[in-house]
Amino acid sequence: MTDVDTTAFFGAVLKTIASTRNHGTDQGEFVSGVVEPTARIRTFEKEVGDRRLSSTEAGEVLGLLETTLRTKRTPDEEREYYLQYIEKVAGISRASMGVSGW
Repeated sequence: MTDVDTTAFFGAVLKTIASTRNHGTDQGEFVSGVVEPTARIRTFEKEVGDRRLSSTEAGEVLGLLETTLRTKRTPDEEREYYLQYIEKVAGISRASMGVSGW
């Protein structure tokens, strides 16, 4: 994935997490399904630095994002909107990462 803007990718993923409303009510589930995956994404971002992500790495980050959105009970249409936003901003495609959708 030599065309991925790593900074834009992580920025778009983290913005998506911050922008989506939490429709869930279980605080324990929120910690394990939103707080912890978000912390893993931030740690991974620091580890990656400015180097390009592989398709596998980008897919892993999107998997963590999916966990946060499902935990927040984000509607399907909104999840799709944000995935398209991430694709556009970072210059990636789901097909290149082997991600067909959520």
